[in-house]
Amino acid sequence: MRTKKVIMNLMSNIMLQIVTAAINFILPRLFMTTYGSASNGLISSIKQFLSYLKIIEAGVGNASIAALYKPLSLRDKEQINGILSATNHFYRRSGIIFTMLVALLAIFYPLVVGDEVNPRTALYLVLILGISGMWEYFFIGKYLVLLTADQKSYVIFRIQVILLIASTILAITFITLGFSIVVVIAWSSVLLLLDIVFLRRYVKIKYCYFNIRVKPDTQAIKAKWDALIHQIASLVVFNTPFILITIFLGLAEVSVFTVYNMVFNAVTLFVSAFSGAMLAAFGDILVKEDRDELHKYFQQFETVFYAAVAFCYTCTAILILPFMTIYTAGVEDVNYIRPWLAMLFVIVGVANTIRIPSNTLINAAGHFRETKNRAIIEAVINLVSSIIFVQFLGVEGVLIGGLCSYAYRTCDLILYTSKEILKNSALHTVKKITRNMILAFIAASPFAFFIELHITGAGTWLIAAICVSLWTITIVFLGNFFLEPKMMRAIWDHVKRTITNT
Repeated sequence: MRTKKVIMNLMSNIMLQIVTAAINFILPRLFMTTYGSASNGLISSIKQFLSYLKIIEAGVGNASIAALYKPLSLRDKEQINGILSATNHFYRRSGIIFTMLVALLAIFYPLVVGDEVNPRTALYLVLILGISGMWEYFFIGKYLVLLTADQKSYVIFRIQVILLIASTILAITFITLGFSIVVVIAWSSVLLLLDIVFLRRYVKIKYCYFNIRVKPDTQAIKAKWDALIHQIASLVVFNTPFILITIFLGLAEVSVFTVYNMVFNAVTLFVSAFSGAMLAAFGDILVKEDRDELHKYFQQFETVFYAAVAFCYTCTAILILPFMTIYTAGVEDVNYIRPWLAMLFVIVGVANTIRIPSNTLINAAGHFRETKNRAIIEAVINLVSSIIFVQFLGVEGVLIGGLCSYAYRTCDLILYTSKEILKNSALHTVKKITRNMILAFIAASPFAFFIELHITGAGTWLIAAICVSLWTITIVFLGNFFLEPKMMRAIWDHVKRTITNT
């Protein structure tokens, strides 16, 4: 049953990432060509500022999910409702503070961007984009926590897919009809708020005992303050680039960073779908203290995950610049074709992504307090180095700053997980990473040294992408199979049994 839920979560998450990636390719291109690079940068910049405001969530979500694993496993309905009642209580309190902060941001943000865009447009967009954050705190947060902890994230993903597609169709229609960017963002954002209808209905049917009017069990989510430290650190690490580029380099450079980040974020989200599907499963295993099962699942998870990383980033490294040439054709207000920036994005993407399995296990185990100081160190390294390098190297400097922090934290996470949770040697993980890096180099070598891709348009790029993908997946799959045949057969047998029994 656990494996079935993992596969359902995985497939639904992959579908969501594919849809999200497609939308993230379509809309920015339309924004750049219709409203200009500054407007595209404006939207991305506002979203990152709003992400910083979400620190007032205070780690409630992660702490609540970790706290729910045991009562859900034991079917303790009283404790489940107590935790969800506490979650709802803290979310509403956070929502009030978030609303006030959004109002303040709407007043002061136009001063940050200066005269690059209309101040009134900036104010309206802050308020509109801030609504989704308020919505989560006041209405849907408790449902998201419950379904995630109960290994039913696929329900959330499927609802999001439907609403994202509908919202995008509406946005494209309004852009075609010549509406302003404020109207486009407003109506497409409102449509996404319909998730409350579907989530509330599903929970009411499947969890007939659901009741948040009971006494809040605030003690059960006492780890929220430690989870908050991780949340703040993550915001600094992953959102600092947009903030620094907005302040030091301007909205046009934000747009450049956003377009590249769009591609690599899609890759990361696709690969992360594996970890998202496994999070609750690991939580369930850890609660039951099944050490052998944990080792088996994690070893298989790492094997598949690192192979997926090798495949995705090899294809991206080969195809990114031809894609950028086609994607930004006709946009001449800023230069988007930057080979060094593309190369740094690949390196930073790999350095960040290979730590995801270890980070997933730490979150599932609820080791927020034990690792919070390490997260703080990473955030400090990232912030200080990014501020220094952006002064001299521009956008590339921000990426180098991120690489400095990843060099520390990725190694730290792998070592911590091996020593404190798995109780084994980190060499198992290091071998998998090294093996797949070598396979990635072998797959990329022909295109780096011998084969030159002659891409003239979207059609030839698609053909090239298919050929590159088939070549890369063959090298990565065969390489892993020959170098670790026992593990690959075990994974394949596991998948076949699950499909047969579904």
